[in-house]
Amino acid sequence: MNDPSTSPTAPRTNLRERARTRLQASSPSLQMAKDPSSALRVLFDLASKPATAHEALALLHELQVHQVELELQREELQSSRSELESAWDRQLNLNAAAPHAQLLLDGDACVLECNTKALTFLSPMGAPFLGKSLTYWIVSEDSARVVAWLQLAMQKLDVPSLCFTIRSKGMADRSVCAAARSNPTAPGLVLSWIEAPAHVVASCAA
Repeated sequence: MNDPSTSPTAPRTNLRERARTRLQASSPSLQMAKDPSSALRVLFDLASKPATAHEALALLHELQVHQVELELQREELQSSRSELESAWDRQLNLNAAAPHAQLLLDGDACVLECNTKALTFLSPMGAPFLGKSLTYWIVSEDSARVVAWLQLAMQKLDVPSLCFTIRSKGMADRSVCAAARSNPTAPGLVLSWIEAPAHVVASCAA
């Protein structure tokens, strides 16, 4: 009996539907067609038959184009990922090498993150410090001023810079001039400071 798929009088059904039907057939010889390489063999088989050759070849070309498109997309994604990783590394290195201290505080003014320079102020001996309130390091005579200043900054107000003194275990007191801004991505503050002479801090406190 002639194969209906090759009969000139067979209905001209959609080639993809016919290929899908063959892939779903229960015949043992076609069970293997459920993996990609076998699916291609089915398509090549259709391409070898005059009644389906034109459509099959067109579909094979379309699949080749899609394959090239996927390869190009993969290359572009890999390139974009490499660029993003390089940019991220540059930002990390710049942040670590910054001459000023930079900290990220949460809504309670506790330290979440800091750069290398800030680390020399907060934990010069390597003691744990993340999660502690910034006021832990502020000398008692400056504490009230700093708390009020931080609260204003938390309200997203444009606060002026503030000078105060930091006290770290095993280190001499160090005076700083700091700036604070509301964190644009989460509750809390972005805080930075530079070291300042003691007389500058005294004039700010006056």
